[in-house]
Amino acid sequence: MSSEQAGRAIVTYARGWQSLAATRSLGRRGVEVITADEVALTPASFSKFSTANFTYPDSSKQPAEFLDRLEAAVIEHKPEDPATPYVLMPIHKETYLIARHRERFEPHIRVPLPTIEQIEDVHNKGTLAAYAQENGLCAPPTIFPASIEELERRADEIGLPAFVKLRESAAGVGIAKVDSREELISYFGSLVEDYALRPEDYPIVQQGVPGDDYCVTTLFDRGALIACMTYRNIRQFPADKGAGVVRETVKAEKMEQVCASLLGPKNWHGVAEIDFRWTGDVDTDPWLIEVNPRFWGGLTQAVESGWDYPWLLFRLAVDGRVDPPDDVSYDVKTEAPLVGLLATLQEISKSSTHSDNLKNAWQESRQEFRQGSKRAGLRQLFSGLKDYVDIPGRSKTVHDLFQVHKQTVNDLFSSEDPSPVLGGLYPLVVFLKHGKINMELLTGESGPPKAIDETDTES
Repeated sequence: MSSEQAGRAIVTYARGWQSLAATRSLGRRGVEVITADEVALTPASFSKFSTANFTYPDSSKQPAEFLDRLEAAVIEHKPEDPATPYVLMPIHKETYLIARHRERFEPHIRVPLPTIEQIEDVHNKGTLAAYAQENGLCAPPTIFPASIEELERRADEIGLPAFVKLRESAAGVGIAKVDSREELISYFGSLVEDYALRPEDYPIVQQGVPGDDYCVTTLFDRGALIACMTYRNIRQFPADKGAGVVRETVKAEKMEQVCASLLGPKNWHGVAEIDFRWTGDVDTDPWLIEVNPRFWGGLTQAVESGWDYPWLLFRLAVDGRVDPPDDVSYDVKTEAPLVGLLATLQEISKSSTHSDNLKNAWQESRQEFRQGSKRAGLRQLFSGLKDYVDIPGRSKTVHDLFQVHKQTVNDLFSSEDPSPVLGGLYPLVVFLKHGKINMELLTGESGPPKAIDETDTES
């Protein structure tokens, strides 16, 4: 299919792995892809499928300037032939601003997004949790304190461990697992202070629920569920609360039915990803956690499994209808670059049952050196080292963990399209400069504007 037949698209947030997945998806189909971001030299802009690129201001800090620049770019890149399909494909946080001001763009380009009212109805974790409670959906027990005093009165209503969550965040930013009443109140207060939150925006508190993380990806056509696939996060970073960085496709009919009943009645139009926790027991219901009303960090998993959402959304925008995919696979695993390895190393560091023995052996041997026999001190130290290393046990642990990475598809690296690796160097520069991991850059997700700073690697 030629470029003239396929059309043209603008893909925003070109630094994200999901943006690179969208650029490659559309480019392979013959679509001319124009990539855009707040910064230059992004992974998607280096892709051979990116025919042009431009930058725009931060949509959170300079919304008016962002809208002006994007509108100008949309007009500038508008095809000369009005019959050429032309689609704006927002990827990240700018999605919400574009949806709110879609009337500025729709005279020039197709904008396949839900309305801003539909987005706000499900994006806010507090609003979603309240909706789930009111409509009998299976969601974790949740309280919505409007003050520290109310939290202190109601803290015992939620079982521990619990999660304190900013109402609008992603990639594990502004979310913490707490194991005590004191820790709960302290972290809640720190979020209120750090983000200067108003009472109506105070964090929610959700009871921890058992199970693994599942992500249900969807495409709706004005309330009709057209495409749906589910992937499971095999590994997260940071562990227990971070974004999924190693994934596999699974079958999950129960969760997919919940998504249809949740977004269908809202007349949803476009893509969305819904997070669940589930034990895997067919006799138990999955827990609804949150809705991501835009493209998601693990988009590569869907595309590689046969659910080519960028292309499906493009065709839906152009043709007004689209057929569900029929050539799909459940044998695909993908991983985010670098972070998948970090998550594995984190698991290895936590998997040893003997690390305390090493610490104790070092302390005891140091005591022997100072007060007793140096020979006895060395004997004590080597005894601890032998117990810590546990060669057979640790070798098996390492082997089992790294088996997950065999034959995975990497979000960044591609022999067909190698140049985006150059754009992937920026997160590594941030890491080397600050010694900390920027989860927004490495997972394709982000938290609130104030939370974009580097997240500590020991989180």
